[in-house]
Amino acid sequence: MEFRTIDDGHSHRRDMWVDEKTNVAHLYVLDLPMRIGDAVIRMAGIGDVYTEREHRMKGYMRVLYDDTLTYMTEQGYDVSMLFGIPDFYTKFGYAVCLPQCTFTIKTRDAEAAAELITTREPRPIGEDDMGAVLALYAQDNAGRTGTLVRPAERFTTFGKGTYWGVRAETALWEDANGEFLGYAVWDKRPTEVKVAEVGAWNPKLFPTLLRTMAAQAVEKRCEEITFYLPPGHAFAEFAQRFGITWQITYPRHSDGMMRILNQPPLFEKLLPVLNGRLAARPGVTLPDALALETELGVTTLAFEGERVGLGHAAEAEVRLSLSQDKLMQLAMGYRSARDLLSAEDVRVSGAVSSGKETLLPVLEVLFPKGLPFVWTADHF
Repeated sequence: MEFRTIDDGHSHRRDMWVDEKTNVAHLYVLDLPMRIGDAVIRMAGIGDVYTEREHRMKGYMRVLYDDTLTYMTEQGYDVSMLFGIPDFYTKFGYAVCLPQCTFTIKTRDAEAAAELITTREPRPIGEDDMGAVLALYAQDNAGRTGTLVRPAERFTTFGKGTYWGVRAETALWEDANGEFLGYAVWDKRPTEVKVAEVGAWNPKLFPTLLRTMAAQAVEKRCEEITFYLPPGHAFAEFAQRFGITWQITYPRHSDGMMRILNQPPLFEKLLPVLNGRLAARPGVTLPDALALETELGVTTLAFEGERVGLGHAAEAEVRLSLSQDKLMQLAMGYRSARDLLSAEDVRVSGAVSSGKETLLPVLEVLFPKGLPFVWTADHF
């Protein structure tokens, strides 16, 4: 049995061979920088997990994946993410960290948006436009947990819509002087309108964006439009005045899942985010130090005044013991501190051992509940 890695830039194919002639399984590890708040961490995305049909149900993928966990850890990735089939990846330490967020609007309601008449007619996004599109994407998603950083050399086109195998249509708007205003990406489908992404430098373009999607829906004779956007997005807030319905799904043991690989460097990168949150919520009673203990080791957050840094476990006044996947859910904002502390296998010891509720305000400030989000164009 042999494991081989083929490196191709940011993509790393891992193969499992049982002999010189038999390659039984493979998967890909992708270098994908990801945001948690304002921090950018090193994420290993897992894709194209495949076992040859004649070699399935023999445990080969489990062996390959166990070796890949070691590989990713040794390569220095902070975390790993995948979009997984149900009830399989929990055995490798992954837990759901991404809700699925969409909203719908009735076509007749979207038609009520008055178009901005000072723009040129939209045109498809071209290769030369991607720099401007990526700059707008970066501004729109600064601080949005879960979103991927899109390097210009890798993200050169919208290769799909809201799902694999679905081609994308695009539109780009410019003002009368040819200055870039915004863009939209939606599925190339004959009977429905599903919008994968929108962005605008100025919210004055939002009515035009909405009316354009309404025109698509009228042409395709569909009664509603679906947008794959995160709650809190500026366009979603605009659209709500016309009447929208949100659907937020929290999958069980499937879809967007993550796990921690290297705990100390992860939290070192998160320190500026944690300090920003402490500065925004002064007055919380902090312990001298808080030890976060998982099966990967102990990371100690040391507090001085209302600043936090990394310390030593021996300094910890309080110890929070939990599995790494739960700590990942907490760090991503997927799981609230209150819900986390209610889990039977989460333990608090030290000066506040008389009650988990004493630690709750500290965790709520450091790790606020949110809705992490990855745009469908970045699903792998």
